[in-house]
Amino acid sequence: VLSLFTPMFLQVEKWFKTPWETSAFRAFLSFTMLQAWFPKEAVIWNQPAWFFSALTFSNFTMPALLPRLARLSRSGARKLFGAMTLFSVVQKLSYSEVSRFHSQQVAVNNTQTPLLWNLSRFHPFWALLEMTMGIVSAREVMLDSDEDARISRASPLVYFIAAYSSLLLRLTRFDFNDAIIRSCLFVPLYTKFLKSLHRECLSAQPSAITRLLSAKPMTRLGSMTFSMFILHGPLGQLFYKKAVAHRLWGRTMPPIFFPVYLALVLLLSHLMTERLVKSKAVIFSAGQVAQWLADRTEGMLQDK
Repeated sequence: VLSLFTPMFLQVEKWFKTPWETSAFRAFLSFTMLQAWFPKEAVIWNQPAWFFSALTFSNFTMPALLPRLARLSRSGARKLFGAMTLFSVVQKLSYSEVSRFHSQQVAVNNTQTPLLWNLSRFHPFWALLEMTMGIVSAREVMLDSDEDARISRASPLVYFIAAYSSLLLRLTRFDFNDAIIRSCLFVPLYTKFLKSLHRECLSAQPSAITRLLSAKPMTRLGSMTFSMFILHGPLGQLFYKKAVAHRLWGRTMPPIFFPVYLALVLLLSHLMTERLVKSKAVIFSAGQVAQWLADRTEGMLQDK
């Protein structure tokens, strides 16, 4: 995808009279997935790909982290999750106060601290923190006993609604930004939803939301999410980035065009998933890498 859209990215930089040295540096960062380490360049070219840059770093730390996380008790897993949540909240609050970035008063002092937001959102360290929170939560549910399975728990739907309802706080007088809401409420609640969903998948009588999410149309959409994540950014630039859309269509596309854009993303994501992600060559190559990693991490999440 990056190779396919590189001509568009380079053309935009040419229109903005970007020095070729800068363009070459950005190309290097994009193709080597190092952009998340450079706050000023974190969202260059295909913006969502910053996460793969951060994720690559996080994966490199797993051989050192997993053996230690695998020794956690249930109580230890809960305490570590709480501590990491608190650490994340403090960092988001610190950023928000330093640059006065809130929901209604956006980036009042942005000119004084132009890179703090990128450091808060895109730095690999924070991705590692949230990824570790997910692993710790997985460790907790791995320790469920047969007695735990018989305990009556709230439906996953409760946590699902609560997590997404927390986003409505951006509309209130409390003036919270998305970073504060995400770290304080959304991530903990959505993690509870995922743990509850996992437990229900193992039960004899899953609730309606569990059956819905396991239905064939939903699993088909789930298989396309990687392709959608990769493609929606460059395709969006074709229709909504002023520098590109004004030259191609004479304007950025109006809101009424959005369903067409969404359908195009779904169609191309389907083709990418079926023709590339699921191709035998890609599956074989991924299998070889997975086997190499498995040989070097065997037993790290087992209780021995």
